[in-house]
Amino acid sequence: MADPIDSVPDEEFRRQLLWLRTNYGTVVDSQRLGRLVQGFRSQKGIYKPTGSRYALWVRQTLRGVYPDEEPQYFPDGSWTYRYSPEGREGRIDMSLDTNGALLRGMEDRIPLGVLRQLSSALGSRDYEILGLAYVEKFDGTHFVLHGESISWTELPAAEAVSVPFRPFEESPGKLAPQIRRLRDQRFTVAVRKAYHERCSLCDVGYRVRGRVLGVEAAHIIPVGDRGTSADIRNGMLLCSNHHVLFDEFAWTPDEDLRVRIVDDDDFRKSAEANCILDCEGKKLPNLPRPSQLQPAAEALKYRLERFDRKD
Repeated sequence: MADPIDSVPDEEFRRQLLWLRTNYGTVVDSQRLGRLVQGFRSQKGIYKPTGSRYALWVRQTLRGVYPDEEPQYFPDGSWTYRYSPEGREGRIDMSLDTNGALLRGMEDRIPLGVLRQLSSALGSRDYEILGLAYVEKFDGTHFVLHGESISWTELPAAEAVSVPFRPFEESPGKLAPQIRRLRDQRFTVAVRKAYHERCSLCDVGYRVRGRVLGVEAAHIIPVGDRGTSADIRNGMLLCSNHHVLFDEFAWTPDEDLRVRIVDDDDFRKSAEANCILDCEGKKLPNLPRPSQLQPAAEALKYRLERFDRKD
């Protein structure tokens, strides 16, 4: 499909949208955002550039007057987020031009950026860039925003639609390297969200000065076997230690998500100091909620067959 961004006549508006898309899932401090994102220093809530029909971005602050909600994620990496309209004196006023800009974007299918302020014990003012979203509807109290999927070239599926699992890439060799890198980055972000930044096997997620360290998105059907990077259900979040062992088929989850360990005396002896041996036969302790984001049965079956051949 044609990229909806291309239909925006203003060049700077398009450039800003592309920056917000490229930085999907990243955390940026407010000072840097003030230098890079148009209107960020002067505007809170909904930002509509002067002369534009559409809103460029919305942001939620921790001290916002209007309550918004946590995003809900879907297998294709898209998400929905209910954002409260702006108002006067604590009451929603749909006649405001900022609210009208969101309604016009809904009608014309023009995306906008979504930013959320994060709490920090250190007092920093950091924002997570959720990425680009489309206004799906106004439900009477909130705008329902639907974020782009991992494969942003396709419009996200409707909220109520069950996304079919397609385990293999149809033509991965045709993707330009920069597109592949960006999509792999988006896959990593989506998997990290689904697993709440903790390893699926050992439930460890390190944080240093507010940053998450040492966890990586692993493909259940490997990329080398054309495993998809467009669906969270072909991914698991693992610490770097257990990711290496996973890639070498030292262990795998079975179709019931219980841990299987390779029947190899050298590995078992060398792994005595690692918690992995204690996990054998047990169900993975950290899995996504809701269950629709958990590993797909087809992916687990494929992985298990590969594991058994190597065993």
